[in-house]
Amino acid sequence: MLADVKDLARMLRRIAVTVVGTVILAVGVVLLVAPGPGLVVIALALAVFAIEYRWARRHLATVQARARSAALKTAASRVATACAVLFGVAAVGLGVVLACTDLLPLSGAGTGAGAAVGGLTVLVTTAYSVRELRRAEKTGENEDAD
Repeated sequence: MLADVKDLARMLRRIAVTVVGTVILAVGVVLLVAPGPGLVVIALALAVFAIEYRWARRHLATVQARARSAALKTAASRVATACAVLFGVAAVGLGVVLACTDLLPLSGAGTGAGAAVGGLTVLVTTAYSVRELRRAEKTGENEDAD
């Protein structure tokens, strides 16, 4: 009887992971065309799927490696970093305008929140990338000194 309960719990967990991952994935796909961090949300969906599925763990590792590489390349260029920060600040500002006024098409709280979250995501990932690049450079200097 205990084995049946464990099997039922595993099945319910797998169903819950599948449903939650699918909902997050659907939101990410919508955010690809709407203002918002679509790729980040899709990566989050992949992380949820990775709880239960081996194929998702395999793809998640690849996505993480590519994202880390792209982030370090962006952080290595002062122009790219400045553009990312400018875009992030502008997206947050646009989000506030969209949420607080009806001056622009598609104005509303949802659209504004999506744009603001997208801008904040850009700012946070840029700051993280710069920090990681500096940490890697510092580690490289320490290894060269040894």
